[in-house]
Amino acid sequence: MFPTKTTALFAPLLAALLAGPVALAQPAADDNGPLVINGCPIWPYTRCPGADLRHADLVGKNLAGADLRGADLSRADLRGANLAAADLEGANLTGARLNKATAANTNFQHARFIGTDMEAARLMRSDFSHAEFNGASLEIARLNNAWFVGARFVANNLQEAKFVSTNLKDAVFEANVLRYAIFPDSLMDGCKNCPEGWR
Repeated sequence: MFPTKTTALFAPLLAALLAGPVALAQPAADDNGPLVINGCPIWPYTRCPGADLRHADLVGKNLAGADLRGADLSRADLRGANLAAADLEGANLTGARLNKATAANTNFQHARFIGTDMEAARLMRSDFSHAEFNGASLEIARLNNAWFVGARFVANNLQEAKFVSTNLKDAVFEANVLRYAIFPDSLMDGCKNCPEGWR
């Protein structure tokens, strides 16, 4: 009796297996796949110059080495994101949130930081030459060995920011909050209104 019952129970399955490969359900493209925003895959070393990433939720995302030149990241949420060695030359970061983001060795030349929140961001050795900071917060940001050649700082919160060994040649400072900000060993040749006593 036992072999007969077993055969009857599994006969449909056995017939299906002998008939050919079984079609298994495949996950949808979005299930477990990479995040793609307006055609830009969100992963390390992605190539998305000029991408439209406005209001994008990029919290904690790894964009190390990404090519985001000229990208529009206005109001994007990049808290805790990894932008190390990425290229954001000319990017628009107006209103973006980069709290505690890591952007070491990153190219931010000619980028716009208007109302950008960069509190506690790690921005060491990055190039901000000719970037515009207006109404941004770099409170307790780490900026060691960064370049700010020709950059403009207007009405920013720079409290406790650490400009250690930075290049501020030809930079412009106007109406910033500088309480407890430090500038040891920084180059300030041609800097307009750079903090006194650090030359």
